[in-house]
Amino acid sequence: MGVAVVWPATAVAIGMLIVWGRPRPWPEVCAIGLANASVHYALDGELLFSAVHGVANGLTVLTTCIGLRWTKVGTGAHSTVRKVVRLFFVAAAAPIPGALIGGVATASVQAAADPLHATVAWWLVEAVNFILLVPPFLFWRLRRERLAARLGGWGTRRKDTRRRRLRRLELGAASIALAVAGVLVPITGELALIELSATVLLWFALRFGAFATALTATIFAVCVTGAAFFDFWPDVTDLNRSSVLLPLQAMLALTTVPALLVAVIMSERRRELAALDRDAQRLAFALEGANDGLWDWHVPMGEGFFSPRACRMFGYEPAEFARASAWDALVHPDDLAKARAAFGAHAAGQTAFYEAEMRCRHKTGDWVWVLDRGKIVQRDAQGHAVRAVGTLTDISERKNLEQALEHLATHDPLTGLANRGVFERGLLRSSARLDRMGGRIAVVLIDLDHFKQVNDTFGHAAGDALLQETAIRLRTSARADDLVARLGGDEFAIIASGQTAAEFDTLAERLCAVLAEPVFGVGFEVTPSVSIGVAVAGVGAQVDDDLVVRADRALYAAKKAGRGTWRFFGAAGRVA
Repeated sequence: MGVAVVWPATAVAIGMLIVWGRPRPWPEVCAIGLANASVHYALDGELLFSAVHGVANGLTVLTTCIGLRWTKVGTGAHSTVRKVVRLFFVAAAAPIPGALIGGVATASVQAAADPLHATVAWWLVEAVNFILLVPPFLFWRLRRERLAARLGGWGTRRKDTRRRRLRRLELGAASIALAVAGVLVPITGELALIELSATVLLWFALRFGAFATALTATIFAVCVTGAAFFDFWPDVTDLNRSSVLLPLQAMLALTTVPALLVAVIMSERRRELAALDRDAQRLAFALEGANDGLWDWHVPMGEGFFSPRACRMFGYEPAEFARASAWDALVHPDDLAKARAAFGAHAAGQTAFYEAEMRCRHKTGDWVWVLDRGKIVQRDAQGHAVRAVGTLTDISERKNLEQALEHLATHDPLTGLANRGVFERGLLRSSARLDRMGGRIAVVLIDLDHFKQVNDTFGHAAGDALLQETAIRLRTSARADDLVARLGGDEFAIIASGQTAAEFDTLAERLCAVLAEPVFGVGFEVTPSVSIGVAVAGVGAQVDDDLVVRADRALYAAKKAGRGTWRFFGAAGRVA
C-alpha cells in the first residue's frame, strides 16, 4: 500500500498524453496497465494482485482521458476558471472505477484491510496525484498553443530590461520563501506549516501565471511528499508512513486548488486587459489613419474632451482645449448656426446622427474645414441630451478640391472670369433683381479688335497675355456688384446695374479708354482696341437673350463705325 500511496505514474502518464494530444490513447492505456502490473509484480511477487493493479491503473488513465475529452479541458488556447473547475471534477470522478477495482483487490489480499477504507485510500491517492501533477502538463500545452498563435505578433517582442530584472527578483524571492516552507514542514512535522506555502503559491498565482503556479506547486508537493516517504520526517516508520502521507497529500492538494483558481482568474483578467489595450490601439491606429479626432461632450455642464489628434488638427495642445465652450469660438460664424441647428435636430430625435461641415480657425489664423459627426449616447429621465461623442475629420483637402472643381466648372481657366454658363444664369438673377429693386440692367459686350493678327504676329502666348490683361482691366473697371464674364475667344461681357442710362455711357467710355492702353510682354508690345455694344433694360423689361442680341447688334454697329468705339442700343430699337 505504501507504494500505491506515492506512486505518481498514473498522473504523469496522463500528463504526457495531454501534452501529446492523445484523446483516445488505447495503445498507451494497454502499455501503461502492463507496465504498472509489471512493476507491482516485481515488488510484490503476486501475479493476480499485480494484474488487478495494472487493470485498475489502466482504467483510471482511460476514464481520465475520456473525462478530459468530454469536458474539453485540454482544448482551446486559454485556461479559464471553467476549465479548472472541470479539471477538478475529472480528478475527483475519473479515478472511481479504478479505485473500486484496486480497493477490493487490496482488501481481498490483506485480510485486515477494510474494503471501503482501501477504496477511499486508492481513490484519494489517484485524485490527489492528479491535482498535484497533471496541471503543469495541461497549462504547458495551452501555453505552447498560445505562443504558437503569437509567433508572428507581439508575443515575441522584447520586454523592458528593468521590468525583466524586477520580475526575476520577485521570482527568486518567492522561490526562496517556498523552499523555506518546504524545509520547515518535514523538519517540524507540522502539516499546518503548509499554509505558508499556500501564501507563496498565491503570490505565484498573482504574478507569474497559471503554468508557473502549477509547476511550482507540483515541485513543492513532490519534494515534501518525497521527504516523508524517504523518512525525512519526524516519527515516520514503515508502519505509519501511509497515515502520514495520505493527509499530507490531501493538504497539498487543498493548498494547490485555490492557487490554481487565483492564477487562472488573474490570467483571464490579464487577457481581458490586453484585449482592451489592443482594441484601444486598433481604434487609435484607425482614427490616425482616417485623420480623425475624438470628442466627448457633457452637454449640461458644457465640458468636453478632445483627443490629442483633434487638438492638433487646429494647431493646439490638449491643455489648450480644456472646455467645449472654447469650441464655439473656433467655428466660423457663418457655420456655427448650421452646426447648432443640426445638433438640435439630432437632440430632438429628428435625425439618427449629428453631422455638420464647418470651418474652424487654426491657431495660425487660417480656416480649416472639418466634418463633425456624433451621436447622443446618454439622456436624462426627461429625454434631454446629457452626453454626446463623435469624431472630427479634416476635410480641407476635399473642400479645396471641390472649390477648385466648382471654379473650373464656372470660370474660364485662362482669365479666371465667369464663363458663359454663369453669364446666362446671371441674366436670370438680374431679371429677378430688377423686378425686386427697380433701376436698370445693362448688358455690355466687349470684343478685341484684330485679335487674330496679334496671334499671327506675336504668337499665341502674346494672345493669351492680352486676354489675361483685358480680364484684369475689366475687373478693375467694373463695379463690385457687376458680373464680368468671358463668352469665348476674344469676346467678353458685363452685366451691370444702375439707375440711369448715363451710368452705362460712362462705363462704356471708361472701358474703351482703359482697354486701349498698351500691353507689354516678353518680346512684344501691343496697343489694343475694343469695340463695345451696350443694351439696357428697365423695370418691366425682360433681361434675357433678347437683351444680349440687342447688345450684339450695338457691338456690330461699333465695329462698322471703325472699331475702337462703343454703341448703345436705345429703348426705341435704334443704335446710337
